[in-house]
Amino acid sequence: METIISLATMLTYDITANKQGENYMPCPECSHNRRKKNVKCFSYNAEKEAGYCNHCEARFVKHNPYEKKEYVKPTFEFQNYTKLSDKLVKWFENRGISQRTLLSMKISEKKEYMPQTEKEENCIVFPFFKKSELINLKYRDAKKNFKLASGAELIWFNYDAILNHDEVIICEGEIDALSFIQSGFDNVISVPNGANIGRMEYFDSSFEDLNKIKTFVIAVDNDLKGIELKQDLIRRLGMEKCKTASFKQFKDANELLVSEGVDSVQRAIKEAKLIKLPDIYSVDDFRNELNDYFENGMPQGKELGIPELDKIIRWQTGRFGVATGIPGMGKSEFIDFVYSKLNILYDWPLGYYSPESMPLQLHFSKLFPKFVGKEYKKGVVNESEKYTGEEHINKNVFWVNPPVDMDINEILARFEYLVKAKGCKAFVIDPFNRIEQSANHSDNERLFIKKSLVTMSNFAKRTDSLLFLIAHPTKMQKEKGIYKIPGPYDISGSADFWNMLDYTLTVHRTQNEDGKFQSFGIVIVQKAKINKTMGDTGTWGYWYNINNGRYITDHDDGRPKQWDNSNWITKVEYFPPEEKEYQVQPVTINEAFGDEYAELPF
Repeated sequence: METIISLATMLTYDITANKQGENYMPCPECSHNRRKKNVKCFSYNAEKEAGYCNHCEARFVKHNPYEKKEYVKPTFEFQNYTKLSDKLVKWFENRGISQRTLLSMKISEKKEYMPQTEKEENCIVFPFFKKSELINLKYRDAKKNFKLASGAELIWFNYDAILNHDEVIICEGEIDALSFIQSGFDNVISVPNGANIGRMEYFDSSFEDLNKIKTFVIAVDNDLKGIELKQDLIRRLGMEKCKTASFKQFKDANELLVSEGVDSVQRAIKEAKLIKLPDIYSVDDFRNELNDYFENGMPQGKELGIPELDKIIRWQTGRFGVATGIPGMGKSEFIDFVYSKLNILYDWPLGYYSPESMPLQLHFSKLFPKFVGKEYKKGVVNESEKYTGEEHINKNVFWVNPPVDMDINEILARFEYLVKAKGCKAFVIDPFNRIEQSANHSDNERLFIKKSLVTMSNFAKRTDSLLFLIAHPTKMQKEKGIYKIPGPYDISGSADFWNMLDYTLTVHRTQNEDGKFQSFGIVIVQKAKINKTMGDTGTWGYWYNINNGRYITDHDDGRPKQWDNSNWITKVEYFPPEEKEYQVQPVTINEAFGDEYAELPF
């Protein structure tokens, strides 16, 4: 049995097909409306995962993982499991959690098949409810293996707290959530899969409900993963609505509960601090981050897997950069390549304001080959590759595309929506001269530029996003038909492009003796604000792959070029496995439950 989807109607059909060769059968789309319903007008090739109807001309592909998930609601007879074993009750009591709390949250135990051990195990069962309806179940055995109910939707643990309170505590695991409930806070929710950031589907599906909350208290673990989760939650919920709780020297809420009791947990929430106001900080405000810095050093920028380029520039969120170069040199193309890599490697959704790349179909056709490895053109990609690429870009790239140019505040307001609604982490404004100049600065270009740069820099910091600006230099002079290489001081309008940005780089293509541009050149990184974490700066020689818009290192030593024409979306080493809410999650038990203590005494 194979499930296919019509690219004309987007309807799905189940067909029976052999794994090899062509399969001929009536068309699932049109045959039922024909007189001769049994005519085999539809052919499907299971190897190519594509089909075509010779009558209605509908095209089909295999229904791939990007389809909208139809979630299964688990069935669970709680009355059969409400009597918890003495061992389980005592284990939780040693963690400071009473049987009353366990029963109120319907925590139970059950024998369940665990794929890790390939047999049934005695498990704790954490139920996930939404509007009092059971949505998912998480199982944990004595060996710290766990799994979620097959096919079920991933949601916040204790979701209904979002619906019933104006202030909500967010923690990192079910054990921490139970610790807060034990301490008198039923307005607590927990992320369902630990400190795993990136594309959080459970966040997207609750966006409207979360928007109604007035205050969030972020109370996640005091470790590197917890700090990353806290930063991602703050950027998506909005700094102005968030407070952060500190557990002092303790790792999490449960450790604080066990060590110092309910009063200390209550005090941690009561003394939670506002994120932003009044913009004055003491060590207490960043003690968790300070401890992590002491243990691990400064967090490093993200690498692209190109050693020669990674040495001179690494990509950090909370930063603002500019790429310049003579028109036609490929500065937009290079940033598109970098952003496509960051999306594939680190699951960063992308946002664009790019009037220079309009219409949207044009920019899409430039991004598609970077992800799929082939040109977006009939006869070059098959139907399956076309559909897979379209769906990946649909879920990961978003455009701000107004009918007229916007001013910087209007652009950034749309970007901020994309941060909160779609989790976007990297943005591009291309080019700078298409930002509408406000009337207040129409007679002072330098003041307009300076204020715009400050506004963009503040946006990047406030939302913990990477923002790159594409800016043209002033008209560059030729010498014997060859352009000089511009730098940030050559950008039209102001020297502030060097002074106020975290990254500055120039993209330059080589010209031959006749002045003709070649498909190789250099990227010069003049500035990476913190060299230890953002790169050493320097020059990277590249070759440009005209087939798909990707870049490789120009080794300049005669070795053969290793062109990359692979499909990044389906290539495992380029695309880490997506966190499937209905599969066993590849995270540690501490990440899943916020608990680092002894195994359960089953």
